[in-house]
Amino acid sequence: MNTQSRNTEPILRVEHLKTYFPIKRGVFRRTVGYLKAVDDVSFEIRAGETLGLVGESGCGKTTTARSIIRLVEPTDGSIIFKGIDIRSLKESELRPLRRQMQIIFQDPYSSLNPRMNVLSIVGEGLRIHEKLSWSEIRERVASLLKEVGLSPNYINRYPHEFSGGQRQRIGIARALALNPEFIICDEPVSALDVSIQAQIINLLEDLQERHNLTYLFISHDLSVVEHISDRVAVMYLGKIVETAPSTELYRNPKHPYTIALLNAIPLPDPNRKREVVRLEGQVPSLTAIPSGCRFHPRCERKTSLCETELPPPVNVSLNHIVYCHHIT
Repeated sequence: MNTQSRNTEPILRVEHLKTYFPIKRGVFRRTVGYLKAVDDVSFEIRAGETLGLVGESGCGKTTTARSIIRLVEPTDGSIIFKGIDIRSLKESELRPLRRQMQIIFQDPYSSLNPRMNVLSIVGEGLRIHEKLSWSEIRERVASLLKEVGLSPNYINRYPHEFSGGQRQRIGIARALALNPEFIICDEPVSALDVSIQAQIINLLEDLQERHNLTYLFISHDLSVVEHISDRVAVMYLGKIVETAPSTELYRNPKHPYTIALLNAIPLPDPNRKREVVRLEGQVPSLTAIPSGCRFHPRCERKTSLCETELPPPVNVSLNHIVYCHHIT
């Protein structure tokens, strides 16, 4: 967690981001509706900090991440990286910026090409973006392996020869190869054993301190996010429902969905009390989003107002924003 980022300018501003996927049916594959995976999402990340993005599976976290770096093309909105709206760039204009924006994928088993050795996997970006000889690439890859805690002797091995934690370290080395400033960590520890998770989180924190990296850290595990994040944004059905500094969110959650998520974390102290919010029903489909507040079908606080009107942003305290009609 980087405490030096509070007074710096945003390196990334996401404004009213929307990513819709058309639903096609019939012989002629006509568009009959849209799956609104990301629907009017806005946030900013300051240089050197970590923003945690949390929520249940299917809420739009990964689509948000991939839209930011245009692995998925957004439908609308602005993605401003270091003062440049990357949505307005052509592919040829975007390429130089790609070296500054990297991603660590969720699954270390499917994100590495099984037919490529470590040298080719980690060195691919160097081969594309840098005019280096193979000997220079080999030297750089060996250095990167050392930095992520792997032996340079592994340089000619293939992904099937590594454990899950080692594969994720290779993925981190690949993300670091071009000296990026901003890295998206898309659930980088969810497929790993708990003991290995702690090692990878510690590695990411060390690398952030060493290289002044900025992270968007995506996870459904709030205990992991609490450890690594400076601020946290909670997402539900394609929208952000609460944003706050990490310590504030875990100490004083306000949105009923955030409270319900925190209730799922076991407390080490059985005598400690906390507000209980029970979730009713199932998560609605993104193809049939409820009117008004999207959380109202599952909320104990709901009123007729919640069923008809989108909740406005409410400033609970400094940098703590909640989208709810009934803040308690």
